[in-house]
Amino acid sequence: MNTDIILAANPPTTIIGGQPATTTTTEAPAPTQAPAQEGGFLGAFGWNWILIYIVIFGGYIWFITRNNRKKQQKVEEMRHSLKVGDDVCTTGGLIGKIVDIDDNTFVIEFGTNKGVRIPVIKSEVVAAPSSSTEEV
Repeated sequence: MNTDIILAANPPTTIIGGQPATTTTTEAPAPTQAPAQEGGFLGAFGWNWILIYIVIFGGYIWFITRNNRKKQQKVEEMRHSLKVGDDVCTTGGLIGKIVDIDDNTFVIEFGTNKGVRIPVIKSEVVAAPSSSTEEV
């Protein structure tokens, strides 16, 4: 009779109550790293979007103020180029002829009887009808 001894790496499992009995080893779970939070409050992409919106909004404001400054500059040039005898229109819609020019005012003659002369602040003159109409 030959009796051999077999050494097994794993101990044999015995069936207890129909279930195989397993031996459990207490191994420490592999350490996992928590995902790093990028950028704190908004994350990495949040700051990029905020910067894009700031650039777009800044460009929009720059274009609006630039156009307004150009229009205002043209009106100022028109006011400085006015002289006695020019027809002008006021912000109130009155059309008249410049009779006299002071430091801050134009004296404008209104009406057909040529007797109504009213001093008007220079900033209230918005257009010169004779210069804005072109002959065809």
